[in-house]
Amino acid sequence: MTFCMAVSETTVVVSSIDVDKCFVYSLDSGNVKNLTESLGEAYKNIPINNHDLQKACAAFSADGTLFAYNPNKGKLLSIWNTENWTLVENKTLAKHATNIIFTPKTNVIIVGDKKGDVYAFEELPVRILGHSSMILDICISDNEKYIVTCDNDEKVRVSHYPNGKNIVYYMMGHEAYVSGICLLNNFILSGSGDSTLRLWDFNKGNLLDKLTLHTPIQSVIEIKDLAAIQLYNSKDVHIIKTEKNDNKWNIKNIKTIQFESNVLDLAAYGNQLWILTVNSVYKYTIDASNEIILKIEDADMTHIFETLSNLIKSFVCLEKTDLMNFLYNKMIDRQKRTEQYKQKSNTPVLHQTKKLRTEVNL
Repeated sequence: MTFCMAVSETTVVVSSIDVDKCFVYSLDSGNVKNLTESLGEAYKNIPINNHDLQKACAAFSADGTLFAYNPNKGKLLSIWNTENWTLVENKTLAKHATNIIFTPKTNVIIVGDKKGDVYAFEELPVRILGHSSMILDICISDNEKYIVTCDNDEKVRVSHYPNGKNIVYYMMGHEAYVSGICLLNNFILSGSGDSTLRLWDFNKGNLLDKLTLHTPIQSVIEIKDLAAIQLYNSKDVHIIKTEKNDNKWNIKNIKTIQFESNVLDLAAYGNQLWILTVNSVYKYTIDASNEIILKIEDADMTHIFETLSNLIKSFVCLEKTDLMNFLYNKMIDRQKRTEQYKQKSNTPVLHQTKKLRTEVNL
């Protein structure tokens, strides 16, 4: 995923790691700034990286005062003050970032990387946990007691935070890379290249339900009491919710939003869902009854969408550098090999939690 989007109350950011642009659009003033142009002359003189597998990452702090993203050149974490969009600091990463988030209360920047490590960036970077394969998504519980991570080796993991070496449990069952996770109504929702969404009990780690979408999943984000699901190389976004039937929690697909071009990324702020496609940007709101409403009823919003659409027209996608394309193709190759030798293999598929500690206390 060489494109990404991040939103706050007053700002929309669209970023492309291939062309090394990070556009900040002010919803109040309509001003546009390319952050990459403010990284200094030394940065400008470094050649654009057009061969390493990378993933565009960007995030706002919960209070909207800080913003962080990964530029194309080098292994950098670029941190900005959003009040006047001045550069706070560029920090050096051990490996290319695959995910950037802020802790919900303390504004600590958490970065997952291609090696499988997760670092907390305060004064100095501190390695808080590691996986045996690259990290693909991270989320932190609202009370900042637990960190949930997923990786390229089909695992979802819950660990204590900030002592991430203290593992609570692994959740096993996905049959391909786990591309996205979110915390939804005190559950963990995970999406995978195996085309399934899985709902897990946060307290015990048990699998509660599975929904197959028939297309590999690229990202999973929470929006209010719902979740938005981006599919790989698809024009569709699925909106799902959790519901209880016969004393059992289930995943329900309540709406599919279809676009004219492929979806590149999703972002959420409050009850707003922003969707970045190849050709444009869209904004939806979620009302009190969990209805999805397209927000484009006035001239101001039309101008915003037109401006953002013009910005993304300068983006290009180099498939050879897109990490998600690489993971998808690797999965397909593995499936072909498995099919060739399936008669020789009797290895059972795991569909259970490997518990290492006591139950989570949210």
